[in-house]
Amino acid sequence: MAGSRRRMRLRRVPGSLVGLWLCLCAPSFAAAAAQCDQPWSCSGVARIVAIGDVHGALAEYESILRATGLIDDGGHWAGGQTYLVSTGDLIDRGPESLGVIQLLRRLEAEAPAAGGRVLVTLGNHEAMNLTGELDYVVAADYAAMAASEDPATREAAFRSLDAHGAFADLTGEAAHAAFDRRFPRGWFARQRAFSAEGEVGRWLIARPLMVRVNGVLFTHGGLPPGLATQTLAALNTTSLHQDLVDYTTAWHALIAAGLLDPDTLFEARVALAQQRLATYTGEDRAALERAFATLQRTDTSPVHSVAGPLWYRGSAMCNSAFETDTVASVLGRLGGDSVVIGHTVTTTKRITTRMDGRVTMIDTGMLPAYHGQPSALVIEGDARRVIYARAPGEQASPEPEARRVGDRPGNLTDDQLEDFLRDADIVANESPPIARAGTRWLTLRRGDATVHALFITAPERGRWQNEVAAYRLDRLLGIDMVPVTIERTIDGQAGALQFWIEKAVSAAVVERDKVRVPPWCSLQSQYGLMRAFDALAGNTVRRAEDVLLGTNDGLARLIDHAVLFPTARRLDPRVAPPPVGDELARRLRALDAAKLASALAPWLDRAQQKAILSRRDALLGTR
Repeated sequence: MAGSRRRMRLRRVPGSLVGLWLCLCAPSFAAAAAQCDQPWSCSGVARIVAIGDVHGALAEYESILRATGLIDDGGHWAGGQTYLVSTGDLIDRGPESLGVIQLLRRLEAEAPAAGGRVLVTLGNHEAMNLTGELDYVVAADYAAMAASEDPATREAAFRSLDAHGAFADLTGEAAHAAFDRRFPRGWFARQRAFSAEGEVGRWLIARPLMVRVNGVLFTHGGLPPGLATQTLAALNTTSLHQDLVDYTTAWHALIAAGLLDPDTLFEARVALAQQRLATYTGEDRAALERAFATLQRTDTSPVHSVAGPLWYRGSAMCNSAFETDTVASVLGRLGGDSVVIGHTVTTTKRITTRMDGRVTMIDTGMLPAYHGQPSALVIEGDARRVIYARAPGEQASPEPEARRVGDRPGNLTDDQLEDFLRDADIVANESPPIARAGTRWLTLRRGDATVHALFITAPERGRWQNEVAAYRLDRLLGIDMVPVTIERTIDGQAGALQFWIEKAVSAAVVERDKVRVPPWCSLQSQYGLMRAFDALAGNTVRRAEDVLLGTNDGLARLIDHAVLFPTARRLDPRVAPPPVGDELARRLRALDAAKLASALAPWLDRAQQKAILSRRDALLGTR
């Protein structure tokens, strides 16, 4: 019981949860061709329906379940032998998290009688609730638990917090009022329900981190490189999943003993527990020392971070020129041919594929606050189609991701942005945000959309044509680092017009001012790809000022290419050869004179194009 002095018995969930999963959700296979050799690995399934992040949007969830034929008007299973797969984040942000869980648990119990099955993987928000990170729980979710909360539990928690000085400057009613603001009615009942011994917590903690159905992997966030050393069985039992179980159990034990407060921030728990344990004299000190050691060991587990499959966004966001290698490696290790993920809302709010279909993103922003729509991916044999609850009759397929380097209004693709830059009206001409000779900063508008762009005409060194060529080469290889750049004549002067990415700062500023950028994509991998592009283009010096890092996504963008594309055919011997992974090598090998001429002939001459191919050969020779 959180916040009380009652001792919580330490309970270690068995390293293998197979028996528990089988008990909770294994169907009878007598009438079905599908087989599951493990609770997280099934084959021979005729129809799979995968639905992403629900976030407490119960009505929207019910609408897509009905549109896919999985529930009837009464909310009961009507899907026959279909396998429903949820990729997590059932809860938080929205108002009916518990209602969503109750519905899914009922369907999980009903489906086996018809030969179907419900498979649920944990999302990062389930893990957060299991470990007491409640920043995204809304008032309605607490209110739903208020009637079941024991007043004595609240009072015990208040006394414990008051004893530790949480309300040192307050007394009497003022202290209780502050406590009630910090812990709304239902807070402690909800924390108890989501503990390893609570009703919801027991159900959640028995869910795997990843499942495989017909060779397709389903997980919440993505496939981080660390999974290339795992097996699916280990991931779901003895390694990351067990870390989550162990952390949750130890954390509750330390709260029950008063060594942690119920609202201690995740990052402060180890230090606080260590401090309080140093003066603890209870008879159960040895058990609590073991609980603390468990908390300390699992505190840095990848299950809590972007290094694990619940939080990783690389599969959804990072440059495909290197991320494809990671995905291929992990798929091979885990026995999958593709992966379906949630966690990252798609730009178009439609189900989207990446990396030639290896990755399918199904989080389309179901929660109304995301302005998206309820959707489902349906897999039948080799066919994949999409159902949208608002247009169930639409014949839709997953849509390949379009190139979008940098945020822009209206979710314009880069193809559309090229058209915008070509014909939008110039409504302002200002000093550029970066001091560059021969450069103007323009504001362009078409309809309701406004963007900024650099107009480069007379750089101090090099040619403006090289800026356009760098963009075209980047697109040809799918590097996806150079912003949209076109040729345009303005006031009778030809030049390169380059889209300016607003939400970004230079790598020089990041280093100088210690700016924190999102950690979703490895800077080491991004810089390696940048070095490969520069080597191909003959750029011998890349200044930190010419690398922009997104403040909202952490993605690297490259600018200032006026001095690229020399006719030298060798790599610069003073620079260490950049890494060239399998996917980038495949793309480099696909380059030929005809493709280069088609993409670059207006801006680079034949000697420059031949030099690119020679440097390409040298790059491949370094592998």
